[in-house]
Amino acid sequence: MNTPILKLMQTPEGWQAAFAFQVFHRPPEEWMKMKWGFNAGALLDEALDRYRMFIESQAVNEIEFHAGTMQNNTLVLRGIHSPEFVLRMVLLGKSCAPSKGEAQQAAQQYACQLFSTFPHDFLLVPVKTDNDYYSLCGEELLAGNSKVAQIQRGIIFLPKGLAHYLPGLWQTSARSNEQVWRALSGMPQPVLFNITITPSMMYPEEKHLLREIKKGISEQKDNLISAFIPWIEAYTKRRLAAWKKFFLVQVHLVTDGAMDNLIRSIGSALTRDSNDMVLPGYQVREPTSESESRQWCESIQALGLTENSSRWDDLADMDEVYSIFRFPYRPEAGLPGANFNKIGKETDSSLG
Repeated sequence: MNTPILKLMQTPEGWQAAFAFQVFHRPPEEWMKMKWGFNAGALLDEALDRYRMFIESQAVNEIEFHAGTMQNNTLVLRGIHSPEFVLRMVLLGKSCAPSKGEAQQAAQQYACQLFSTFPHDFLLVPVKTDNDYYSLCGEELLAGNSKVAQIQRGIIFLPKGLAHYLPGLWQTSARSNEQVWRALSGMPQPVLFNITITPSMMYPEEKHLLREIKKGISEQKDNLISAFIPWIEAYTKRRLAAWKKFFLVQVHLVTDGAMDNLIRSIGSALTRDSNDMVLPGYQVREPTSESESRQWCESIQALGLTENSSRWDDLADMDEVYSIFRFPYRPEAGLPGANFNKIGKETDSSLG
């Protein structure tokens, strides 16, 4: 693997080193030959299993987390659309450490791990120059006077005496993200779609809060809340399951024009009902001032989480992350309405 360029930055906690890969679809004639099953449906199932295994490898267990032995890594999925260019898919990573040298070494190791374990349904090409990093990763949008919005899970308010609310879940189907990328490609102005994930765990006080909610909701006599009791019980059971793995997750959109319809298309695709779990949908949070908007963009640019929401808002289990942190698969005939960047001869030499 040709090593991607590292973007080093000093922070109040130490140093961070970031890097990026362009993500390309493997050519259809190659991808179709990779299936173990008998048809394209089997190929999609196999590809999704590979993707799930990759997400599982990004999680940490409780022993690592509480012992502080895990690497401090962040992973970012980014889609960038511009009317003048094709739709670009980018995978970015970041490692943090107390010293510059440690951050640099950790980032090099992390980049190598991602390159070697990312699902082979896609091709990763390291971004190797400052100019390419700036242009390919949508930095121009983040450095300008763009509008920014955060898509969050919808919430359910709880009765007095319990926690104020519960956030819903990120939940999709195998093909939900097709709508995300088609909606991005159809925008009349440049737009950046960004999902940031970092491994985490549910803290003891958060578990205690869920147990109190579970206990308190079963004692409720209010008819207005009775319809939600089975949902809340299923939710708390899922969250409190043994050895559950968690991430902190944020989803943002950045553009220099209107994005109401885009938010609706993406928010609904990432919070879909299923037969097992009906959801409260999604909600949108926006900066309250120009200075806060600038802070959000700077955090996204630094591959960090914006400070406008709490851990309670951002905490998601591994199944949720697997559901939304996903590049789209492209059928043999292509994905109508989505014009993806294709790998060219100038990038072929980067694949070794």
